[in-house]
Amino acid sequence: MDYRQLADAAMLAGTIMLQAGAETYRVEDTMQRILDTSGAETTEVLVLSTALMLTLDDPGFSAITKMQRITTRETNLGNLYTVNSLSRQYCSGALTLEELYAELKVLRETPRYPAGLLYLGTFLTVVMFTLLLGGDGWDALISCGSGLVLVLCQMFFSKSRLNRFMYHMIALAFATFAATVLQTTFHAGCNLELIVAGTAMPSLPGVAITNAIRDTLYGDYISGAARVMEAFVRAISCAVGIAIGLYFGSLVTGGVL
Repeated sequence: MDYRQLADAAMLAGTIMLQAGAETYRVEDTMQRILDTSGAETTEVLVLSTALMLTLDDPGFSAITKMQRITTRETNLGNLYTVNSLSRQYCSGALTLEELYAELKVLRETPRYPAGLLYLGTFLTVVMFTLLLGGDGWDALISCGSGLVLVLCQMFFSKSRLNRFMYHMIALAFATFAATVLQTTFHAGCNLELIVAGTAMPSLPGVAITNAIRDTLYGDYISGAARVMEAFVRAISCAVGIAIGLYFGSLVTGGVL
């Protein structure tokens, strides 16, 4: 067995999962199962919310230690399912190590969803949540404008190195400002609170909060605390962005909200 390739495959699988939004314990379990197929005396995995580390050691070969820094995270259930399926196939003997590593490299380099589909999903999330929260047809129509602005910000900042705090703050500031101006211009009777709530939905840290709770319950207190802080920072950025948008919107509309 090529132990170095095994370590590379385990690290790659963990990297894809953590970047896709997996819980810490799930990433550790998958990496550990892959390393255990080596039969080595020592197989250790440590996963944090921003880093992965593994060690593979045995008297029969030189110790292998790898570490990977994680700087980007998203929610991608498709990648989680694929990596989980590949690891199970490998551990059951249905895939060779070479096939596993090749499949993981292809998965890492292939965009799971087209950019246009992601933009459409953001737009529909804004409109549908506005309706779900109790908005009427006019509210949904105004939310189309704020949703479009949110998508334009997403397209504009997709290639930039802007951190997530600033991105959510700026995007929601522009989208909330647009909602305020559109509501005042076309139908003053619209429920601006519902429109803004629907606009904020794509940016809210729901997955981060869920993963923080699950990591904490599984005893991963460092990762759990880090994810709580991540959720708190994102919530603050959303609140600040909405406040900025409402403030400048009220200035433009003469204080009519």
